[in-house]
Amino acid sequence: MNLLNTQDVETYNESSSSKSTSFLLSKIGLIALFVILLIAAWNGQVFIVILLGLAIAAGILGKLWSHFSLRGVGCGRTVSEDHVFAGETVELKVRLANRKILPLPWVQLSHIVPDQLEIQDAMLESGWSNNRRILGYNTFLFWYSAVSWRHNLLCRKRGYYQLGNLTVTSGDIFGLYPRSSTYASDDTIIVYPRIFPIEQLGLPSINPLGETQAKRRIFEDQTRTIGVREYSPHDSLRYIHWKASARHQNLQVKVFEPTTTLKIALFIAVDSFRSGDEDGFELGVSAAASLANYIIQKRSQAGLFANALSPLFNESIKMAPAGGNAQMVSILEALARITSRSGGAFEEFFQDVYGDLPWGTTCVFIIDEPLAAFPALLSRLKEGGFKSVILQIGKRRRNDSGLATAWHTLKPPPGFAGHTLGDTV
Repeated sequence: MNLLNTQDVETYNESSSSKSTSFLLSKIGLIALFVILLIAAWNGQVFIVILLGLAIAAGILGKLWSHFSLRGVGCGRTVSEDHVFAGETVELKVRLANRKILPLPWVQLSHIVPDQLEIQDAMLESGWSNNRRILGYNTFLFWYSAVSWRHNLLCRKRGYYQLGNLTVTSGDIFGLYPRSSTYASDDTIIVYPRIFPIEQLGLPSINPLGETQAKRRIFEDQTRTIGVREYSPHDSLRYIHWKASARHQNLQVKVFEPTTTLKIALFIAVDSFRSGDEDGFELGVSAAASLANYIIQKRSQAGLFANALSPLFNESIKMAPAGGNAQMVSILEALARITSRSGGAFEEFFQDVYGDLPWGTTCVFIIDEPLAAFPALLSRLKEGGFKSVILQIGKRRRNDSGLATAWHTLKPPPGFAGHTLGDTV
């Protein structure tokens, strides 16, 4: 058993195809040989009759062998973990089995692995085509036998990776009639962004979001109304209880149940990142994952919003603040799939989600270049009772006119080298 590289696989397939289309080995060719054999026998050409008889017998035997070669043949592929963090290693196992009495003197298995998943223990010259690597294996199988291969895959880059279909090729003992069968596969590996301690991102270890945790420990949960009271000038019109106001003949506002749960909405302004700045964007994604983990571990609530298009769902990310492990997993899943392709202007995207933000939410904006619309956006948040924090990639001038609660500059943590890991393998 040996591991073939991409060029070997393609060359072998091409040669097999050319053999299978040979005229002499086709059905018409065998009929022609049989006619020639009859003529040679009629004329007493014994040597020619023997040669043609052997050729015809080999052709018939080869066709029958090829016809049944892939019957009872099964293959499968498993990974030790299908959800991992960038930098972790998973084991890939490929298994091929022959569940019949007819042996396979040769059999070839090939499948596709994305090039971002680095094979650490395969001694082969890798070929690349459209971000894909084709792995091929050449072996033989006796009756009722099986063989398997194992590889360790280093998941260098976050992302959503689909493993390609598996193709098995075999045939007769002479290699005259190869046959192929493709096994559909929906195997995926989801690689989460790396999570770093917030101190390594350049954020203070105490109150990394400014004074949002120090000053505002008690909020009102607007999903739980416990009564009404008379309206006062500082109350927001959005909380007027119109039915109660009609009964009392004066304005009444809702009274909400108090809560100590801090709600944080993480916003990634995708269109603020410069085109081609993949390193900066990946730093922003890791910062969002690290902050969400920090917030949820503090038993607070975190949400995620991004005007980016997912490669699977072709829509922006909108996840309301919530707590618990399930919310953290959902955020990591979304960040694994996020791309730097903007789904529209961030200002328009924010207008769509603004009305759904719970009152008292702290909005954390992860940006690269400060957007021109930021001063107006931050002013609206402040007037609506929201706090805002800016986390910016690199060192650039802030343009918030002091409206943000805090403005921090993110820095790459140790071991982070852009969209891949450093030189550590």
